[in-house]
Amino acid sequence: MAKIDLSVTPVREANELLRKYGAEGVDVDVLNPDARHHIGVGLIHPINVHIRGSAGYFCAGLTDGPRFIVDNNVGWGLGDNMLGGSVVVRGNASAIAAVAVRGAEVVVHGNLGSRAGQVMKEGTLCCAGSANFMAGYMMYGGRLIICGDSGELAGQDIHGGAIYVGGTV
Repeated sequence: MAKIDLSVTPVREANELLRKYGAEGVDVDVLNPDARHHIGVGLIHPINVHIRGSAGYFCAGLTDGPRFIVDNNVGWGLGDNMLGGSVVVRGNASAIAAVAVRGAEVVVHGNLGSRAGQVMKEGTLCCAGSANFMAGYMMYGGRLIICGDSGELAGQDIHGGAIYVGGTV
């Protein structure tokens, strides 16, 4: 297991290391993320990436294959355009989580910000908490599962896919 400490390694360099470790099949712990943006962008190998803290914008974006665990919260754009793989967030996710996901699985243990699952094509976004307004906006496919309540305008302009809400719509 490799370790990348973001308190001493810039994110751009860390992502280059993640791609290198991915090609070698080496799993990675990311230490001291301090909500930095763009962690894990562009990975295409099926490795495990454990982010030990909070991540900022676009965590796990443009990926195909890796499996992420984020110990705390994430900023907006979580899993943007993921083709495959998974992300598990043990806290909350800000706006547009799983935007344009094309086959990945995204699980958020807390709440979702606005427009979660926007323009999803395929895959699953599951939220153990509640979602803010416009969840599933313009979805084309996939599944959005909200175990708590949905905000206003859930499924606005939906074209396909399915939205399941355990609480109040």
